[in-house]
Amino acid sequence: MVLPHIRLLKSLLFIYAFLICKTYASAPEETALFPITSKIDSLFERSKNVSPDLKIVRHFYSQKKAESANRAGDFFPQAYLNFKKTKDFYEERNAPLRALGIYTYDSSWGIDYNWNLFNYGLIQNARKTFSETDKAEIDVLSKEKSYPVSFNTNLLNYLLAKYKKAAVLNSLKKAEAGKKEAQLGFELGQKTKIDVLRTEANLVSLDSKKTSFTDEEQNTKSKFLEFSGLESNDLDFLENLNEEQTLSLINTLSKSFEVKGAPRFEKSPVLTSLSYEQKINDISLHSLTAQEWPDLKIQGSYTNSATSWDRSFHEPYRTHSIALVLTIPLFNGGSLISSNFEQYHALKTNDYTYSQRKLETENQLNNTLIKINALQTLVNSLTLNVSQYEELYRLTSKSYQLGKSTLLELLEVQDNLLDSKIALAQNKIQYYTLSQNYLWQAGLQ
Repeated sequence: MVLPHIRLLKSLLFIYAFLICKTYASAPEETALFPITSKIDSLFERSKNVSPDLKIVRHFYSQKKAESANRAGDFFPQAYLNFKKTKDFYEERNAPLRALGIYTYDSSWGIDYNWNLFNYGLIQNARKTFSETDKAEIDVLSKEKSYPVSFNTNLLNYLLAKYKKAAVLNSLKKAEAGKKEAQLGFELGQKTKIDVLRTEANLVSLDSKKTSFTDEEQNTKSKFLEFSGLESNDLDFLENLNEEQTLSLINTLSKSFEVKGAPRFEKSPVLTSLSYEQKINDISLHSLTAQEWPDLKIQGSYTNSATSWDRSFHEPYRTHSIALVLTIPLFNGGSLISSNFEQYHALKTNDYTYSQRKLETENQLNNTLIKINALQTLVNSLTLNVSQYEELYRLTSKSYQLGKSTLLELLEVQDNLLDSKIALAQNKIQYYTLSQNYLWQAGLQ
Protein backbone atom coordinates (compact mmCIF):
# COMPACT_ATOMS: atom_id res chain seq x y z
CA MET A 1 0.00 0.00 0.00
CA VAL A 2 1.35 3.44 -0.94
CA LEU A 3 1.83 5.70 2.12
CA PRO A 4 0.30 9.24 2.24
CA HIS A 5 3.69 10.96 1.99
CA ILE A 6 4.43 8.92 -1.16
CA ARG A 7 1.13 10.08 -2.70
CA LEU A 8 2.06 13.67 -1.93
CA LEU A 9 5.49 13.13 -3.43
CA LYS A 10 3.91 11.78 -6.63
CA SER A 11 1.64 14.82 -6.92
CA LEU A 12 4.57 17.21 -6.51
CA LEU A 13 6.56 15.29 -9.06
CA PHE A 14 3.75 15.53 -11.59
CA ILE A 15 3.81 19.33 -11.33
CA TYR A 16 7.61 19.27 -11.56
CA ALA A 17 7.55 17.04 -14.64
CA PHE A 18 4.92 19.19 -16.28
CA LEU A 19 7.04 22.31 -15.87
CA ILE A 20 10.41 20.73 -16.68
CA CYS A 21 10.00 17.88 -19.17
CA LYS A 22 13.09 15.88 -20.01
CA THR A 23 13.98 15.86 -23.71
CA TYR A 24 14.87 12.42 -25.12
CA ALA A 25 16.38 13.39 -28.46
CA SER A 26 18.54 16.43 -27.87
CA ALA A 27 20.99 17.85 -30.38
CA PRO A 28 24.11 16.54 -28.55
CA GLU A 29 22.65 13.02 -28.59
CA GLU A 30 21.95 13.24 -32.32
CA THR A 31 25.52 14.40 -32.90
CA ALA A 32 26.86 11.48 -30.86
CA LEU A 33 24.68 9.08 -32.87
CA PHE A 34 25.77 10.46 -36.24
CA PRO A 35 28.18 7.56 -37.05
CA ILE A 36 25.41 5.06 -36.30
CA THR A 37 22.72 6.88 -38.30
CA SER A 38 25.16 7.22 -41.20
CA LYS A 39 25.64 3.44 -41.23
CA ILE A 40 21.86 2.98 -41.13
CA ASP A 41 21.49 5.33 -44.12
CA SER A 42 24.10 3.30 -45.97
CA LEU A 43 22.25 0.06 -45.15
CA PHE A 44 19.00 1.61 -46.38
CA GLU A 45 20.52 2.53 -49.73
CA ARG A 46 21.87 -1.01 -50.13
CA SER A 47 18.58 -2.50 -49.03
CA LYS A 48 16.69 -0.70 -51.81
CA ASN A 49 18.53 -2.94 -54.29
CA VAL A 50 18.28 -6.26 -52.43
CA SER A 51 14.91 -6.09 -50.64
CA PRO A 52 12.70 -9.05 -51.67
CA ASP A 53 9.57 -6.87 -51.49
CA LEU A 54 10.96 -4.34 -53.95
CA LYS A 55 12.38 -7.05 -56.21
CA ILE A 56 8.99 -8.74 -56.43
CA VAL A 57 7.04 -5.63 -57.49
CA ARG A 58 9.78 -4.52 -59.90
CA HIS A 59 10.03 -7.89 -61.63
CA PHE A 60 6.24 -8.17 -61.76
CA TYR A 61 6.11 -4.78 -63.49
CA SER A 62 8.77 -5.92 -65.98
CA GLN A 63 6.78 -9.09 -66.60
CA LYS A 64 3.64 -7.05 -67.31
CA LYS A 65 5.51 -4.78 -69.73
CA ALA A 66 6.69 -7.84 -71.65
CA GLU A 67 3.15 -9.25 -71.57
CA SER A 68 1.82 -5.94 -72.96
CA ALA A 69 4.22 -6.26 -75.90
CA ASN A 70 2.92 -9.77 -76.52
CA ARG A 71 -0.71 -8.61 -76.46
CA ALA A 72 0.08 -5.81 -78.91
CA GLY A 73 1.73 -8.42 -81.15
CA ASP A 74 -1.57 -10.28 -81.37
CA PHE A 75 -2.82 -7.59 -83.78
CA PHE A 76 0.14 -7.82 -86.16
CA PRO A 77 0.39 -10.33 -89.03
CA GLN A 78 1.68 -13.72 -87.92
CA ALA A 79 3.56 -16.20 -90.06
CA TYR A 80 4.55 -19.83 -89.38
CA LEU A 81 6.99 -22.00 -91.33
CA ASN A 82 5.88 -25.62 -91.53
CA PHE A 83 7.37 -28.85 -92.90
CA LYS A 84 5.31 -31.94 -93.65
CA LYS A 85 6.22 -35.54 -94.52
CA THR A 86 3.31 -37.94 -95.07
CA LYS A 87 3.45 -41.73 -94.77
CA ASP A 88 0.51 -43.60 -96.31
CA PHE A 89 0.07 -47.02 -94.73
CA TYR A 90 -2.33 -48.10 -97.51
CA GLU A 91 -0.08 -47.50 -100.51
CA GLU A 92 -1.82 -50.13 -102.64
CA ARG A 93 -4.62 -47.64 -103.23
CA ASN A 94 -2.15 -45.45 -105.17
CA ALA A 95 -0.61 -48.33 -107.19
CA PRO A 96 -2.68 -47.61 -110.37
CA LEU A 97 -1.57 -43.95 -110.25
CA ARG A 98 2.06 -44.89 -109.84
CA ALA A 99 1.73 -47.29 -112.82
CA LEU A 100 0.71 -44.31 -114.92
CA GLY A 101 3.70 -42.32 -113.60
CA ILE A 102 1.63 -40.20 -111.21
CA TYR A 103 3.00 -40.04 -107.70
CA THR A 104 1.48 -38.57 -104.55
CA TYR A 105 2.96 -35.43 -103.04
CA ASP A 106 4.04 -36.71 -99.60
CA SER A 107 6.67 -34.04 -98.90
CA SER A 108 5.88 -30.33 -98.47
CA TRP A 109 6.98 -27.15 -96.83
CA GLY A 110 5.33 -23.78 -96.69
CA ILE A 111 4.28 -20.68 -94.81
CA ASP A 112 0.93 -20.16 -93.11
CA TYR A 113 -0.02 -16.61 -92.19
CA ASN A 114 -2.80 -15.05 -90.19
CA TRP A 115 -3.80 -11.45 -89.45
CA ASN A 116 -6.52 -10.70 -86.90
CA LEU A 117 -8.38 -7.60 -88.04
CA PHE A 118 -11.08 -7.76 -85.38
CA ASN A 119 -11.33 -10.17 -82.45
CA TYR A 120 -13.26 -9.03 -79.38
CA GLY A 121 -11.57 -11.53 -77.06
CA LEU A 122 -8.08 -10.40 -78.07
CA ILE A 123 -9.09 -6.75 -77.66
CA GLN A 124 -10.29 -7.36 -74.10
CA ASN A 125 -7.20 -9.39 -73.23
CA ALA A 126 -5.00 -6.55 -74.47
CA ARG A 127 -6.98 -3.92 -72.52
CA LYS A 128 -6.71 -6.03 -69.38
CA THR A 129 -2.97 -6.49 -69.74
CA PHE A 130 -2.38 -2.79 -70.39
CA SER A 131 -4.39 -1.89 -67.27
CA GLU A 132 -2.50 -4.48 -65.22
CA THR A 133 0.76 -2.93 -66.43
CA ASP A 134 -0.39 0.54 -65.35
CA LYS A 135 -1.41 -0.81 -61.96
CA ALA A 136 1.92 -2.61 -61.56
CA GLU A 137 3.75 0.64 -62.28
CA ILE A 138 1.71 2.46 -59.63
CA ASP A 139 2.38 -0.36 -57.15
CA VAL A 140 6.14 -0.07 -57.77
CA LEU A 141 6.06 3.70 -57.18
CA SER A 142 3.93 3.27 -54.04
CA LYS A 143 6.16 0.52 -52.65
CA GLU A 144 9.30 2.58 -53.29
CA LYS A 145 7.71 5.64 -51.68
CA SER A 146 6.57 3.76 -48.58
CA TYR A 147 9.75 1.67 -48.31
CA PRO A 148 11.68 4.13 -46.06
CA VAL A 149 8.87 3.97 -43.49
CA SER A 150 8.65 0.17 -43.69
CA PHE A 151 12.44 -0.11 -43.38
CA ASN A 152 12.53 2.17 -40.34
CA THR A 153 9.54 0.45 -38.74
CA ASN A 154 11.12 -3.00 -38.95
CA LEU A 155 14.41 -1.61 -37.67
CA LEU A 156 12.65 0.25 -34.85
CA ASN A 157 10.87 -2.94 -33.77
CA TYR A 158 14.29 -4.60 -33.50
CA LEU A 159 15.72 -1.63 -31.57
CA LEU A 160 12.68 -1.64 -29.27
CA ALA A 161 13.33 -5.28 -28.38
CA LYS A 162 17.00 -4.43 -27.74
CA TYR A 163 15.91 -1.49 -25.59
CA LYS A 164 13.56 -3.67 -23.53
CA LYS A 165 16.36 -6.15 -22.95
CA ALA A 166 18.86 -3.42 -22.02
CA ALA A 167 16.34 -1.81 -19.63
CA VAL A 168 15.68 -5.14 -17.93
CA LEU A 169 19.42 -5.81 -17.60
CA ASN A 170 19.86 -2.45 -15.87
CA SER A 171 16.94 -3.26 -13.58
CA LEU A 172 18.53 -6.64 -12.87
CA LYS A 173 21.74 -4.94 -11.78
CA LYS A 174 19.79 -2.73 -9.41
CA ALA A 175 17.77 -5.71 -8.17
CA GLU A 176 20.92 -7.75 -7.50
CA ALA A 177 22.39 -4.86 -5.54
CA GLY A 178 19.11 -4.56 -3.62
CA LYS A 179 19.16 -8.27 -2.83
CA LYS A 180 22.70 -8.07 -1.43
CA GLU A 181 21.72 -5.05 0.63
CA ALA A 182 18.58 -6.79 1.92
CA GLN A 183 20.59 -9.93 2.77
CA LEU A 184 23.19 -7.87 4.63
CA GLY A 185 20.46 -5.96 6.45
CA PHE A 186 18.80 -9.22 7.44
CA GLU A 187 22.07 -10.57 8.84
CA LEU A 188 22.53 -7.34 10.82
CA GLY A 189 18.95 -7.48 12.05
CA GLN A 190 17.90 -4.35 10.12
CA LYS A 191 15.77 -6.18 7.52
CA THR A 192 13.27 -8.99 7.72
CA LYS A 193 13.24 -12.30 5.89
CA ILE A 194 10.25 -11.00 3.91
CA ASP A 195 12.45 -8.23 2.45
CA VAL A 196 14.97 -10.82 1.28
CA LEU A 197 12.26 -13.00 -0.27
CA ARG A 198 10.78 -9.99 -2.06
CA THR A 199 14.13 -9.13 -3.65
CA GLU A 200 14.56 -12.75 -4.76
CA ALA A 201 11.05 -12.81 -6.26
CA ASN A 202 11.79 -9.55 -8.04
CA LEU A 203 14.97 -11.04 -9.51
CA VAL A 204 13.06 -14.08 -10.80
CA SER A 205 10.44 -11.81 -12.40
CA LEU A 206 13.07 -9.65 -14.09
CA ASP A 207 15.00 -12.70 -15.29
CA SER A 208 11.80 -14.04 -16.88
CA LYS A 209 11.32 -10.72 -18.68
CA LYS A 210 14.92 -10.84 -19.86
CA THR A 211 14.34 -14.27 -21.46
CA SER A 212 11.16 -13.04 -23.14
CA PHE A 213 12.82 -9.88 -24.49
CA THR A 214 15.83 -11.87 -25.75
CA ASP A 215 13.44 -14.02 -27.79
CA GLU A 216 11.67 -10.91 -29.06
CA GLU A 217 15.01 -9.36 -30.05
CA GLN A 218 15.97 -12.38 -32.15
CA ASN A 219 12.54 -12.58 -33.82
CA THR A 220 12.44 -8.88 -34.73
CA LYS A 221 15.99 -9.05 -36.05
CA SER A 222 15.08 -12.00 -38.27
CA LYS A 223 12.00 -10.18 -39.59
CA PHE A 224 14.06 -7.07 -40.37
CA LEU A 225 16.66 -9.09 -42.26
CA GLU A 226 13.98 -11.00 -44.18
CA PHE A 227 12.32 -7.73 -45.15
CA SER A 228 15.46 -5.76 -46.02
CA GLY A 229 17.47 -8.54 -47.70
CA LEU A 230 20.53 -7.64 -45.60
CA GLU A 231 22.91 -10.01 -43.81
CA SER A 232 23.04 -10.61 -40.06
CA ASN A 233 26.56 -9.19 -39.75
CA ASP A 234 25.32 -5.90 -41.24
CA LEU A 235 23.78 -5.15 -37.83
CA ASP A 236 26.88 -5.91 -35.75
CA PHE A 237 27.44 -2.19 -35.11
CA LEU A 238 24.21 -2.13 -33.06
CA GLU A 239 25.20 -4.96 -30.71
CA ASN A 240 27.06 -2.89 -28.09
CA LEU A 241 24.54 -0.07 -27.68
CA ASN A 242 23.52 0.55 -24.08
CA GLU A 243 20.04 1.47 -22.88
CA GLU A 244 20.44 5.25 -23.28
CA GLN A 245 22.03 4.98 -26.73
CA THR A 246 19.33 2.62 -27.94
CA LEU A 247 16.59 4.93 -26.70
CA SER A 248 18.26 7.95 -28.31
CA LEU A 249 18.49 6.05 -31.62
CA ILE A 250 14.80 5.10 -31.38
CA ASN A 251 13.90 8.75 -30.80
CA THR A 252 16.02 9.87 -33.74
CA LEU A 253 14.61 7.31 -36.19
CA SER A 254 10.99 7.74 -35.08
CA LYS A 255 10.84 11.48 -35.62
CA SER A 256 7.89 12.36 -37.83
CA PHE A 257 6.19 15.44 -39.16
CA GLU A 258 2.98 16.59 -37.58
CA VAL A 259 -0.01 15.29 -39.50
CA LYS A 260 -2.27 18.10 -40.67
CA GLY A 261 -5.05 18.34 -43.17
CA ALA A 262 -7.77 16.04 -44.41
CA PRO A 263 -7.00 13.15 -46.75
CA ARG A 264 -6.74 13.98 -50.46
CA PHE A 265 -8.53 10.97 -51.82
CA GLU A 266 -7.98 11.89 -55.47
CA LYS A 267 -4.21 11.57 -54.92
CA SER A 268 -4.27 8.54 -52.64
CA PRO A 269 -2.15 5.71 -54.14
CA VAL A 270 -4.28 3.19 -52.27
CA LEU A 271 -7.49 4.39 -53.91
CA THR A 272 -5.78 4.76 -57.28
CA SER A 273 -4.63 1.14 -57.12
CA LEU A 274 -8.14 0.13 -56.05
CA SER A 275 -9.68 1.92 -59.05
CA TYR A 276 -7.29 0.11 -61.41
CA GLU A 277 -8.23 -3.19 -59.79
CA GLN A 278 -11.89 -2.42 -60.42
CA LYS A 279 -11.14 -1.52 -64.05
CA ILE A 280 -9.23 -4.79 -64.57
CA ASN A 281 -12.14 -6.77 -63.14
CA ASP A 282 -14.57 -4.95 -65.43
CA ILE A 283 -12.49 -5.78 -68.50
CA SER A 284 -12.25 -9.42 -67.45
CA LEU A 285 -16.03 -9.59 -67.12
CA HIS A 286 -16.51 -8.15 -70.62
CA SER A 287 -14.79 -11.28 -71.91
CA LEU A 288 -17.84 -13.29 -70.84
CA THR A 289 -19.56 -12.31 -74.10
CA ALA A 290 -16.49 -12.65 -76.33
CA GLN A 291 -17.99 -15.75 -78.01
CA GLU A 292 -21.00 -13.72 -79.15
CA TRP A 293 -18.98 -11.24 -81.23
CA PRO A 294 -18.03 -11.67 -84.92
CA ASP A 295 -14.44 -12.32 -85.89
CA LEU A 296 -12.65 -10.88 -88.92
CA LYS A 297 -9.21 -11.96 -90.09
CA ILE A 298 -7.02 -12.60 -93.14
CA GLN A 299 -5.72 -16.12 -93.61
CA GLY A 300 -3.42 -17.55 -96.25
CA SER A 301 -0.79 -20.13 -97.08
CA TYR A 302 2.09 -20.69 -99.46
CA THR A 303 2.99 -24.37 -100.03
CA ASN A 304 5.65 -26.26 -102.00
CA SER A 305 4.78 -29.95 -102.53
CA ALA A 306 6.60 -32.81 -104.25
CA THR A 307 7.19 -36.55 -104.16
CA SER A 308 10.39 -36.10 -102.13
CA TRP A 309 12.17 -33.50 -100.00
CA ASP A 310 14.68 -32.77 -102.71
CA ARG A 311 11.99 -32.16 -105.31
CA SER A 312 10.00 -29.97 -102.89
CA PHE A 313 12.88 -27.50 -103.02
CA HIS A 314 13.93 -27.83 -106.69
CA GLU A 315 10.87 -29.01 -108.63
CA PRO A 316 7.91 -28.16 -106.35
CA TYR A 317 4.26 -27.96 -107.11
CA ARG A 318 3.38 -24.54 -105.66
CA THR A 319 0.06 -23.38 -104.26
CA HIS A 320 -0.73 -19.96 -102.83
CA SER A 321 -4.01 -18.91 -101.23
CA ILE A 322 -5.34 -15.90 -99.35
CA ALA A 323 -8.77 -15.39 -97.77
CA LEU A 324 -10.70 -12.77 -95.86
CA VAL A 325 -12.63 -14.71 -93.22
CA LEU A 326 -15.64 -13.30 -91.39
CA THR A 327 -17.09 -15.52 -88.68
CA ILE A 328 -20.51 -14.59 -87.26
CA PRO A 329 -21.93 -16.59 -84.33
CA LEU A 330 -25.54 -17.61 -85.02
CA PHE A 331 -26.64 -20.07 -82.39
CA ASN A 332 -25.02 -21.59 -79.32
CA GLY A 333 -27.77 -23.04 -77.19
CA GLY A 334 -29.22 -19.66 -76.22
CA SER A 335 -26.00 -18.38 -74.70
CA LEU A 336 -26.43 -15.00 -76.45
CA ILE A 337 -29.03 -14.00 -73.85
CA SER A 338 -27.62 -15.79 -70.82
CA SER A 339 -24.04 -14.55 -71.43
CA ASN A 340 -25.20 -10.94 -71.56
CA PHE A 341 -27.21 -11.36 -68.36
CA GLU A 342 -24.22 -13.01 -66.70
CA GLN A 343 -22.00 -10.11 -67.73
CA TYR A 344 -24.52 -7.47 -66.67
CA HIS A 345 -24.99 -8.82 -63.14
CA ALA A 346 -21.27 -9.53 -62.71
CA LEU A 347 -20.44 -5.92 -63.64
CA LYS A 348 -23.04 -4.63 -61.17
CA THR A 349 -21.56 -6.81 -58.43
CA ASN A 350 -18.09 -5.49 -59.25
CA ASP A 351 -19.33 -1.86 -59.10
CA TYR A 352 -20.98 -2.37 -55.71
CA THR A 353 -17.91 -4.17 -54.37
CA TYR A 354 -15.65 -1.33 -55.53
CA SER A 355 -17.90 1.32 -53.97
CA GLN A 356 -17.95 -0.58 -50.68
CA ARG A 357 -14.17 -1.05 -50.60
CA LYS A 358 -13.62 2.61 -51.51
CA LEU A 359 -15.88 3.73 -48.68
CA GLU A 360 -14.14 1.36 -46.25
CA THR A 361 -10.73 2.74 -47.28
CA GLU A 362 -11.87 6.35 -46.88
CA ASN A 363 -13.37 5.62 -43.46
CA GLN A 364 -10.19 3.79 -42.45
CA LEU A 365 -8.08 6.81 -43.40
CA ASN A 366 -10.34 9.13 -41.43
CA ASN A 367 -10.26 6.82 -38.40
CA THR A 368 -6.47 6.55 -38.69
CA LEU A 369 -6.19 10.33 -38.46
CA ILE A 370 -8.21 10.28 -35.23
CA LYS A 371 -5.99 7.50 -33.87
CA ILE A 372 -2.84 9.46 -34.80
CA ASN A 373 -4.03 12.52 -32.87
CA ALA A 374 -4.84 10.33 -29.87
CA LEU A 375 -1.41 8.69 -30.06
CA GLN A 376 0.30 12.07 -30.17
CA THR A 377 -1.47 13.06 -26.95
CA LEU A 378 -0.59 9.71 -25.40
CA VAL A 379 3.11 10.07 -26.29
CA ASN A 380 3.22 13.51 -24.67
CA SER A 381 1.52 12.10 -21.56
CA LEU A 382 3.88 9.10 -21.39
CA THR A 383 6.89 11.41 -21.74
CA LEU A 384 5.74 13.26 -18.62
CA ASN A 385 5.03 9.93 -16.94
CA VAL A 386 8.59 8.67 -17.51
CA SER A 387 10.01 11.91 -16.12
CA GLN A 388 7.83 11.48 -13.05
CA TYR A 389 8.91 7.92 -12.38
CA GLU A 390 12.60 8.66 -12.93
CA GLU A 391 12.50 11.40 -10.32
CA LEU A 392 10.27 9.31 -8.08
CA TYR A 393 12.71 6.39 -8.25
CA ARG A 394 15.64 8.67 -7.39
CA LEU A 395 13.83 10.12 -4.36
CA THR A 396 12.40 6.78 -3.22
CA SER A 397 15.90 5.25 -3.34
CA LYS A 398 17.19 7.96 -1.03
CA SER A 399 14.14 7.63 1.18
CA TYR A 400 14.67 3.85 1.34
CA GLN A 401 18.32 4.31 2.33
CA LEU A 402 17.19 6.62 5.14
CA GLY A 403 14.62 4.07 6.28
CA LYS A 404 11.61 6.23 5.40
CA SER A 405 10.35 4.05 2.53
CA THR A 406 9.82 0.31 2.41
CA LEU A 407 11.47 -2.12 0.03
CA LEU A 408 8.04 -2.87 -1.46
CA GLU A 409 7.61 0.80 -2.39
CA LEU A 410 11.04 0.91 -4.01
CA LEU A 411 10.40 -2.25 -6.06
CA GLU A 412 6.99 -0.94 -7.11
CA VAL A 413 8.49 2.33 -8.37
CA GLN A 414 11.26 0.44 -10.16
CA ASP A 415 8.73 -1.76 -12.00
CA ASN A 416 6.59 1.25 -12.88
CA LEU A 417 9.62 3.09 -14.27
CA LEU A 418 10.58 0.12 -16.45
CA ASP A 419 7.02 -0.30 -17.77
CA SER A 420 6.58 3.41 -18.46
CA LYS A 421 9.86 3.64 -20.43
CA ILE A 422 8.92 0.64 -22.56
CA ALA A 423 5.37 1.97 -23.10
CA LEU A 424 6.75 5.34 -24.22
CA ALA A 425 9.14 3.76 -26.73
CA GLN A 426 6.40 1.45 -28.08
CA ASN A 427 3.91 4.26 -28.57
CA LYS A 428 6.48 6.54 -30.19
CA ILE A 429 7.23 3.85 -32.76
CA GLN A 430 3.52 3.22 -33.31
CA TYR A 431 2.91 6.96 -33.77
CA TYR A 432 5.76 7.20 -36.28
CA THR A 433 4.60 4.19 -38.30
CA LEU A 434 0.93 5.19 -38.31
CA SER A 435 1.52 8.85 -39.16
CA GLN A 436 4.08 8.25 -41.91
CA ASN A 437 2.01 5.53 -43.57
CA TYR A 438 -1.05 7.74 -43.33
CA LEU A 439 0.70 10.62 -45.13
CA TRP A 440 1.37 8.66 -48.32
CA GLN A 441 -1.82 6.59 -48.18
CA ALA A 442 -3.90 9.77 -47.87
CA GLY A 443 -2.10 11.46 -50.77
CA LEU A 444 -0.53 14.14 -48.53
CA GLN A 445 3.08 13.25 -49.31
